Amino acid sequence: MKICKVYSNDENRFHNIEFHDGLNVVLAEITDKSKTDKDTHNLGKTLLISVIDFLLLGSVGKKDNFFLTKGCFEGLYLFIEIKLNNGKHLVIRRGADLPSKISFKLNVSALKGFQASLDWDNEDMPFERSREILDDYLGYDVVSDWNYRKTISYFLRTQNDFRDVFRLDKFKGKDKDWKPMMFAMLGFDGAVVEKKYLLDEYKGTIKSKIETLSQEADINVEEIDKVLGLLDIKREARAKIESTIDRFNFYEQNSKVNQLVVDNIDYTIQVLNSKKYSLSVDIKNIEESLKSSPSNIDIAKLKTLYNQIGIHFPDTVKKNLEDLLLFNKSISTERNKVLIEKLDTIKRETEAVSQKLRKLEEEKGQMLAFLTEKDSYYKFKEIQKQFSKIEAEISILENKLDAIENARGLSRQIEEIETEIKKSIDNIAEQINLQKHSEIRKLFNEFIDKILNTNALLSVKQNSSGNVDFEAEIQNPANSVITSESGGMTYKKLLCIAFDLAILAYYSNKFFYRFAYHDGALEALDNRKKILFLSTVRDVCQRYGLQYILTTIDSDLPRNGSGEVVEFADNEICLKLHDRDDSGKLFKKSF
Repeated sequence: MKICKVYSNDENRFHNIEFHDGLNVVLAEITDKSKTDKDTHNLGKTLLISVIDFLLLGSVGKKDNFFLTKGCFEGLYLFIEIKLNNGKHLVIRRGADLPSKISFKLNVSALKGFQASLDWDNEDMPFERSREILDDYLGYDVVSDWNYRKTISYFLRTQNDFRDVFRLDKFKGKDKDWKPMMFAMLGFDGAVVEKKYLLDEYKGTIKSKIETLSQEADINVEEIDKVLGLLDIKREARAKIESTIDRFNFYEQNSKVNQLVVDNIDYTIQVLNSKKYSLSVDIKNIEESLKSSPSNIDIAKLKTLYNQIGIHFPDTVKKNLEDLLLFNKSISTERNKVLIEKLDTIKRETEAVSQKLRKLEEEKGQMLAFLTEKDSYYKFKEIQKQFSKIEAEISILENKLDAIENARGLSRQIEEIETEIKKSIDNIAEQINLQKHSEIRKLFNEFIDKILNTNALLSVKQNSSGNVDFEAEIQNPANSVITSESGGMTYKKLLCIAFDLAILAYYSNKFFYRFAYHDGALEALDNRKKILFLSTVRDVCQRYGLQYILTTIDSDLPRNGSGEVVEFADNEICLKLHDRDDSGKLFKKSF
């Protein structure tokens, strides 16, 4: 894939750019030389990388596409035309207002001019779907297990991306996010490295689970026998307590000792006591009645009394009194007979009630003795407390045992994973021994040698964890010793550029990127190396059919031995920017 055009729907707000094969230069002319030591990306030479990344469906953010945060882009659409590896041309449109809506148009040949009105094949497609569409259009057969967005940043390098040859600024996260892909890009089986990282990650997850189990359940996996022993002891103690509680419960069940029964007995006793009292009152009244005798009148004395007072005592009165006394005596005899019979009945009934009361009082006493007897009741409650406590202890121990068993199971999984990790480490070693990157390494060294007249070594090795590390270093040809030069920013930048070119050259006959955009490529190089660098780039582009875009300011242009600027050919300069006014800036405005 190569870039043909980058343009907008409003040429008054953006510099339309047409690229070509070979070397393309974005040149910024600085008239105010005091600005040469300041940040000059506000002209747009670096910003153009963000625009291209935006059009190739990079995420929108302050860091990624900061120009969208500056405002004044309402109604502005940006376009990119790319040449696919099958020879067809694809136009992508993305608006500043709605960057999540993307349109595509596939053409057999290149557009004539900068056309904004097209009959879109896919118009205003959602963002994620658009990435899938573009991925299908590109159809890369290199590093095909990864989306094109994972590799594109190697060929759109800003100054921040020259700090490390392999690890770009955006790959600040885990190694697994980029090392498998890099391994694959160097010609190896990236899945082998990816599997190793996945196994490491899985192992770490299981270890975390074991640590969590150990902390939450307060366990030590090695103490399983101790926990089993304690569990046996506690279960035996529980069985003994259960037996004791069963004895208490048996007595209670057979004696029907509960408060309800006691309350019923109390009520019956009260009724019987009331009845007994009533009967005793009846007995007393009858006995008192029996003690009283009928009235006995002495008639002779009564007659004498009458004579003494001079009153006549008639015989008829005497006769009537005698009859009355006789009748009264007869009545009293019959009444006493009835009272004696009733008294006997009441006494027998009273005795029966007394017997019932004595029996009930005895039962109540036994029941109350069980319910209220201090030692037995306290002992029973204490046993219940002990039972509850030991149940809790058994539950804790059983939970610990389950946790230990789970932890042991997880530990066995770790052992199995470690076996797989060992196999993965061996597989990685076998892959490295295949030296599939040897041709890329030769190209890398060739480009560095042409520019710096010294060797550079591109190497892949395993670290102490069995994972892969990548190195790109300058080597002294005389003694094969790695020099400190590769650590300097200038040389580091050249190593990055050489690596990108080596990758592009190696895969130039594949469906992959065929362009690179490097910001400030000439910066800090001496004039001789700048000339060698440009010569090497032109040669590589011609030999492998590549497209190379670099940005530079006019003060970084190479000079010959006479101090004269070595000018670029007119067809190599694709865009000129300047600081004279806003017309010289990429978006023709200041931010």
